[in-house]
Amino acid sequence: MKDMKKILLFVLFFITVSCSTNRKKYFDMVKGEWFIEQFYYKNEDLTLKRYSRIGFENRNNLWIIKREDGEGEFVSSDYEIFKHSDSLRLSVKNCEEKRFDGTYNMYIDTIQDTGESYIIQLILDKEDTYIQAVRSKLKYYSYGEYQESLKNKVKE
Repeated sequence: MKDMKKILLFVLFFITVSCSTNRKKYFDMVKGEWFIEQFYYKNEDLTLKRYSRIGFENRNNLWIIKREDGEGEFVSSDYEIFKHSDSLRLSVKNCEEKRFDGTYNMYIDTIQDTGESYIIQLILDKEDTYIQAVRSKLKYYSYGEYQESLKNKVKE
């Protein structure tokens, strides 16, 4: 009986650690500010009229900047990224604009490699909403690291 409890505790610990590791990995993929290139809700184009940026502030809070009369206003919500059948999903909950609540299919792709940085595209898609956003991500943490990579390429 004691062995069974130990095994159960170990399994619960393993599940907890692996879930938190996945959450950190998923957050690291999306963290920061993204510039919205396309934003459709039903058949309405919200891209230029109302929404310009989306940001992932921490592991459970995201925001969208909504422009009203030239002023920027943050629309906040809770979120969770999870894997479902080999696909990433984003669940948005408690959004200040309820129409954005729901579960989105999530796609992240590198669409351009400039040498020193990548252009990364994020697509969130559900039945009535489509968001396409991009951001730049540096390949190297410092200029010295970039120079070192150039030296390594010459050696090859």
